[in-house]
Amino acid sequence: MRPCHAALIVLSVLPAMAMAAQVYEWRDATGTRQFSDKPPVGVDAKAIGINTRSPQITAPAAGGAAQSTEEAPKTWAEKNEDFAKRRAEQEADGAKAREEAEQEERRKAACDSARKQLQLLESGTRVQRLNDRGEREVLDDAARKEEMARVRDNIKHACEN
Repeated sequence: MRPCHAALIVLSVLPAMAMAAQVYEWRDATGTRQFSDKPPVGVDAKAIGINTRSPQITAPAAGGAAQSTEEAPKTWAEKNEDFAKRRAEQEADGAKAREEAEQEERRKAACDSARKQLQLLESGTRVQRLNDRGEREVLDDAARKEEMARVRDNIKHACEN
């Protein structure tokens, strides 16, 4: 190696070493906070946590980001498997929530229908229904009471929270 190359290397390393200094803080006679890389003589200066060194660049872990060895998967296959598991859990939770919402809507619709039917029966208007042979028959008072009892039971089951 030539002497001029060695000198260039030494000169390029010196600025980096100069930047690796500690910062000190103190208050002057007027109470103003002062900062310096060298503490003044005769003043109670305390070193503060500012480090002027350039940050050390470290290579990221194999997965692209710094990870702890216990928590995160190490290979892309493991990461993909974990992602697939989380996605499946989310889809299952979403399907369950949709099913519950649909069931609640059906319950509300059944409750509303039963209440309207009871209101019709209690109104005293003539009510007809189809019998087993498909013929219309008008409900008499006894049949109306039976139908009202059946509808109230339906309301009780469909409308309870």
